[in-house]
This record gives sequence, C-alpha cells and structure tokens, in this order.
Amino acid sequence: MPRTTLYEYRAWPSEEMPHIEALHHLFGLGVAEIRTDTYLFSAARPNWLIVLHGVAAVEILEKTGEDGLLTVWKVIGRSEFPLRRSLVRHLQEAFPEADLSHRILVPGDLISWLDGDTEMFTVNKRTVQFQREGCVAEFSQVEVGGRRAETFSLISKRADTVTEALDFLPAPRLENTDYGSWLQDRPWSAQILEPVAKSYRPMPVLGAARVA
Repeated sequence: MPRTTLYEYRAWPSEEMPHIEALHHLFGLGVAEIRTDTYLFSAARPNWLIVLHGVAAVEILEKTGEDGLLTVWKVIGRSEFPLRRSLVRHLQEAFPEADLSHRILVPGDLISWLDGDTEMFTVNKRTVQFQREGCVAEFSQVEVGGRRAETFSLISKRADTVTEALDFLPAPRLENTDYGSWLQDRPWSAQILEPVAKSYRPMPVLGAARVA
C-alpha cells in the first residue's frame, strides 16, 4: 500500500513580520490546542521525524527531499497508544539492533529502547490550526528549553496547493525550515529566541483549547 506524501512549508518569523496576520486573514478562524510534543531523532534513521503528541499518539515521518520551496515527507505511520502491531513491526525492522518490545503501551516504552545517541526535545505548544481547500495551515507559539519562538506551516498532499497559498503571503519570503532542522541546528547554548518571561501575542481561535 503506497504511503501518503505531504508537502510542507514552515517558517519562523520574527515578531515584527506580517506573515502571521496574513495567515489569519487568508484562512479565517481556527481551532486551538495546547499540548506538549516530544521530538526524537535517531542517528540510525537520520531522515526520520518521530513525534510523540502528548502522551496519546506517535507520528513518524520520513524526509525524502525538497520540491522547490517545500519539504517532502513520507508518512511512515501514525498510531495512538498502545501502538498498532503493524507500526511496532515496522519499528523493529527499522531498528534491528534495538531491543524493541512486541507491545508499545505508553510513550516511555518507545523512548526506553532508543540508543544513547538519540536526541530528544520537549516542545510546549499553543497551536491554532486552519483548513482551506485541501491545505492545512498551522500557527504555533512554542517553548523549548525555557525560550519561546513562533512558527507557521502550510501542509498539503499537493505541492501546488501549498505554493498557491504562499503566493498570498507578504514579502519577504522566509526560509523553509522544518522542525527537525530547527531543533537540531539551533545552538541552544547561545539562543537568540525571546525570553520566556515575555507574554504570548493573542491568538484568534474558534473553539475551546484542548490540553494534552
């Protein structure tokens, strides 16, 4: 069965840039969520992005390349805990040296068998998600290691859907940087993000926030 391909543009604008406001005008109101995600990076699978969404589910994406301005992802699998047997088998095949249990009941079971070279980042998020004509837009205020930043993304199964939405955003065109690159490349010992004491900007939403 062929795996789903996703095309993503993600940027990290500074506060004075108008991109977030333009996103709201283009997509309207969205649905808010508050949660903590954990990002795992293993040297054994350097192109994989393993994300624990709160304590409820895991998502695994494989970065397969670039398409112009966009990052191309292949969806390896998504599952709530306990993980589906098919996804556990896929993990066992991908990490043959790991002592991976046949049952993954909770996030700790998944984390415990990863090797010592695995990087792990805990990211606290306030997120608003929008949908419009086959494109999902997301605006997040994130906190990592006591620092804050803002990011927005445009994701679709079609590359042209994302690029058409990008055409409505104001200049300058910001560099496309996915979560994995941003987390792993940032010099956390010399951060230049906004200090944690600074307040978040208001986020126009539709619906109540969910806490995971």
